[in-house]
Amino acid sequence: MLASEFLSERLRSAAGSKDRYGSTASAVLETAALVAAADADWDKNTVLGFQEAQKIHPKVWGKLIAIHRDRRLVPLQERLPASYTALYALVVMSDQELGAALKEKDLVSARASSRAILEWTKAYRLRGTGIANEIPLTLVLRETLTEERQKDLLEALQQVADQFGVDVLEGKGGVKQAGLKAEHRKIRASEIEEELMREIGPAVARASDEIKNQFGIYRAADLIEAPRGTFTGFFQNLEGKIEGAFWKHHGRAYCLRIARDFNLTESRAERYQLKKRLENASEKWGDKITTLEQTIETTIKTYMT
Repeated sequence: MLASEFLSERLRSAAGSKDRYGSTASAVLETAALVAAADADWDKNTVLGFQEAQKIHPKVWGKLIAIHRDRRLVPLQERLPASYTALYALVVMSDQELGAALKEKDLVSARASSRAILEWTKAYRLRGTGIANEIPLTLVLRETLTEERQKDLLEALQQVADQFGVDVLEGKGGVKQAGLKAEHRKIRASEIEEELMREIGPAVARASDEIKNQFGIYRAADLIEAPRGTFTGFFQNLEGKIEGAFWKHHGRAYCLRIARDFNLTESRAERYQLKKRLENASEKWGDKITTLEQTIETTIKTYMT
């Protein structure tokens, strides 16, 4: 059997299904090994063609390669979860963190989720710092404060915070967790992209050559990576100038795309604006398009908290 056929057989489950990459940790590691071997042997165009045919986003492909390269997982596979996102959450741990995680009861187990592992890692990195938890806050200054006025502001905030046993740390909030939070969002973005591949694949396939050439979009992966204006423009042209057609037929795809961008940006201001986009769409089209309001609410709750 050719390598591509062998790997295709491993990926016979539908894109987005729970067992896509294996029903056990050992099976996921075997799939990751096959992906790594294919990536090393195939040329770039062959890899891209296979990813498109199998509806695997390039970032998911890259995470599977990283899982294969982390040899720390091999002797642990009997107690590992059958989830590439959970395994990748272990891959991004340091040796010290992984060693401590293995000592925690039920943390690294067949039932572990990426969310649970990432939350534990976040808490572990705060141990010994005197910080039990953090609530990130942003102060938006309407005008520049003098050094003295800024000091007065922080002292006033601390007086209020003291009532709750909380410390106000200027310029330090989130520093301990920043890297992990960013990695958490990247993992979530990969999950969204895989769902997007399944959502928009049929629409891209049925688009005319004229529309594909107009936007330079030939594969679902092209549309996911394209600017948001291209993403919406492609679907609007696909449906024609019919009021509400975009939201009716592609509202969920748009929500997923916004959620994906939300998790990829490091800017809190941009994340706020992206969430606001969906809230505004819900206000404008929620009463006109059946299920759109619920789709937006579910998207925000699931992917944008």
